[in-house]
Amino acid sequence: MFKSGRIKKNINVGEAAKTYLIYAISIILAIVYLVPFYWTVIKAFRNSIFANFPPNMDPLSQTSISYFITNLRTVWGFGDFPLWYFNSVFVSICVVAGSVFVGMLAGYAFARLRFPGRDYLFYAVLATLMIPFPVISIASYVFMLDLNWLSTYQGLILPQIASALDVFIMRQYFLTIPEEVELAAKIDGMRPWQIFFRVSAPMAKPAIAAATIFSFIGSWNNFLWPLMEVHSLNMFTLPLVLNFFKGANGTQIYWNQMMTVNILTMIPTIVIFIVFEKYFISGISMNYYR
Repeated sequence: MFKSGRIKKNINVGEAAKTYLIYAISIILAIVYLVPFYWTVIKAFRNSIFANFPPNMDPLSQTSISYFITNLRTVWGFGDFPLWYFNSVFVSICVVAGSVFVGMLAGYAFARLRFPGRDYLFYAVLATLMIPFPVISIASYVFMLDLNWLSTYQGLILPQIASALDVFIMRQYFLTIPEEVELAAKIDGMRPWQIFFRVSAPMAKPAIAAATIFSFIGSWNNFLWPLMEVHSLNMFTLPLVLNFFKGANGTQIYWNQMMTVNILTMIPTIVIFIVFEKYFISGISMNYYR
């Protein structure tokens, strides 16, 4: 019994050490991620356009709400900034709606329908995740050029709608839904599309939330495709607008104004995460294997 008690004590000590190590690593990673965010916020509340090295991280040094309001007015009154902000919001919302809807339909088909080559086709869809966008960017650009869709909303939106990640998330979640639920709905007289929209889709809220967040962030932060597709100032999105706050030759950066734009850029992503946080946490922690 003495030996058994010692082994149990060693196990408890080992588990406690493992827990403390995980906490320590989590705290270090949190600090690493929060420091740039912290510096962005305090820089937006300052009047100086310069960034000193090492940076002044004192939140009370040279910061003022009036400076932030001045920076905000300067940024909002710069060019067509309200229109550029609207462009980003509109494009991202359309991309999320289209991508999640397509992902739901394709994911449900791969999870429930039986057709020849289904699994191989699903693996082919997943394989597209390994293809970086720069590889297909030229082909996408030429396609938009042939359709005369350059510098248009449809040119910005449609190439981003099909997402293999959304298909994977939705397919794996639909596999966790018992087929008996859909069978019962079928016995009650529901047609396949009614089963999908009234039974299966409402039960997939966690997966929809996860796909929504991933799609929104991907579209909201997209820089390369708008840079290639947009040739008109009135169609610019926020990632492109950030470049305006550099000097004419790119050597002088207006840091206080750029950080203010960053804060305006972060607001929608924070709101999206807060709204879908409950479902997002359960969505990313769900069982991907049936």
